[in-house]
This record gives sequence, C-alpha cells and structure tokens, in this order.
Amino acid sequence: MKIDEYVDIKQYSSLKVGGQFQYFAVIDKIADLIEALSFAKEKDVKIFILGGGSNIVFRDGAINALALKIEIKGFEVVSEGDNYTDIKVGAGENWDQTVSKAVSMGLSGLESLSAIPGTVGASPVQNIGAYGSEVKDTIKEVEVYEIETGEIFNISNKDCKFGYRDSIFKNEAKGKYVIMGVIYRLLKETTDGIVSRGHTPTALSYPGVMKYFDGKKIENPSLEQTREAIIDIRREKLPNPIEVPNVGSFFKNPIVLSVVADKILNEFSNAKFFELEDGLTKIPAGWLIENAGLKGKSFGSVSIYDKNALVLVNNGNATSEDIFRARDEIMRIVKEKFGIALEQEPEYLK
Repeated sequence: MKIDEYVDIKQYSSLKVGGQFQYFAVIDKIADLIEALSFAKEKDVKIFILGGGSNIVFRDGAINALALKIEIKGFEVVSEGDNYTDIKVGAGENWDQTVSKAVSMGLSGLESLSAIPGTVGASPVQNIGAYGSEVKDTIKEVEVYEIETGEIFNISNKDCKFGYRDSIFKNEAKGKYVIMGVIYRLLKETTDGIVSRGHTPTALSYPGVMKYFDGKKIENPSLEQTREAIIDIRREKLPNPIEVPNVGSFFKNPIVLSVVADKILNEFSNAKFFELEDGLTKIPAGWLIENAGLKGKSFGSVSIYDKNALVLVNNGNATSEDIFRARDEIMRIVKEKFGIALEQEPEYLK
C-alpha cells in the first residue's frame, strides 16, 4: 500500500474546493486498512474516510489527516425470499452503477435514488434520499470495521439510528467505524409491473414524475422506466458536477410546525409543502430560496444554480470561505423573509 503526502484535495471534491490532505491512501482490501490505521496512529493524525467527495466541503489549506479513499468492491446476492432479494455491496462501489445493476436484476427500492453521485459506503452515512425515498428503507445491515478493536461486524438498520439526512455515523459513531459494505433488501418486480403487488415507488406520486409519465402515456412504469425518468428529471434540474462543480443540494429541507407553514401558505397559496405527522410540515428549501428572490444570484465566485435554487456552484477558483460567505448570506435573507433557519446539508471537513 502506498501513502502519499500533501495531495491536492480539489481532484477529490465535486465542488473543486479545498487545500491538501497531509496523507492519502487508497484502500481496496482489509489488509491495507489495517496498515493505514497503524500508520495514522504512529503519526498521530486523524483518519478521514473519503468516498466520492460529492457531499462535503473541504477547507482551504493543509488538513492534518490521513485520507482513506475507500475502493472496496463487491456485489453479491446473500439471501432471497419469495418477494425480496438481499444484496451485499462493497463500500467502494459507485452508487449509481449499483442502482443500475439492481434495476437490471428486477429489484425495486433504489430506482428513485438514481443519478445521485457518490459511493455505496456514503449512502447510509447521509441516509441519501430523493423523490420521497430514503436509502434507510432498503438497508438491512451495514458492515463495519471498528477502528479501536479491529473487529468486523454488522450494524442493524435500527441501530444505525437513521433520520432525515442523518445516521449514527454522522453523530455518536463518527470516526468509530470504517464502512466496508452495505446489505440492502430489495423487492422483486413482478411480470406485470412493480405497482401491481401493492408496492408503489414514492417517486411515482411526485408531480414532476407523474407529469413525465403522463406525457409519455405510461400508466404502470417498469423499474427501468422509473429509473430513466428520475435520471432525465435530475439532468434537467441538477448540474453535472464534472461540468459545473457542486455538491448537489446544499441545504436540508426544513421541517417546521404546521402553523408556521400555514402562515406562509396564506401569502403563497400555490406553494407545494409536505404535511408530516405530529403537526409538522416539510418545506422545500429550494422554494424558500427561490421565493426570497435568490435563484440564479451570483456571489462572486459562487452562485445559486439558475435551474435549481438548492444548488450552489463554484464559478471558478472559489475557496471554502467563498462558499460559506454565500451560504451565510442566503441563510440570512431566507430567515429575514420567512423566519425559517436553513441548515447546511453537506459535511464540512475542517
């Protein structure tokens, strides 16, 4: 295993922001991980687990850490029932390629999460979600390597403590484990479609997705058709990070008391909010930003994407400080207009 020094972070950041990792290594097997952890202990540097770099903002300057680029591969069926199949996927596998493979096998559960950048190992950390689906709804267990003990074991879905864009891996267990793989339980598509046996992907109830299929006169879309729809819709709304540096959605959709949402609806009666349980409502952060008059606004080297107000893009040579100045100004304006505090979605590595 090779450990490099002072590696440029920008090449591993979809936002193209950041300084240098003091140490960097690619991990594709357990032996490499053990060696790397021993090195970090000897050098007294922290460990940072790097996936696709698509949901994180790296700070400028040198970061005193050993970055481990997890490239552990693998895709296998581990168990099967009449209506489901459990697959185990290596943490280093590309997320969208994994979704594509599952769909090609006639397995439902991940199709609404198509075209999300990143790796499989990052999916439980962030509890990635889109179009009403969250990956927690498919995760059975997460295989981890415990750094302190060197043990490898599985953590159940319940013990992952999944929340909205949240999990144990972002909180009390942060830095405790290295995710090695994820076991997903996916439902089998029947010959007459995925809706017929009582399982309807939540994406199919979303207005944009419904409009897409109405336009194509498709009443009971297959998994392949659902995946294709999600990819087409995302392509229209989200910039390709290879062409336009970004980390996707920069803000979480705030969840507020329904009475707060109702006050906004009195002024914006056509707004589409999402009622939850216990008197709560989820408000799209992009809607708040757009209706605060900020969609497409430039903040120098950072701007709000003109097709999706949730996305901040690097216009070229932006620093992390530039990103955060733009973020703070957006949060201030939204708070002034709607009285709602936005929360950053991507992680920040200091």
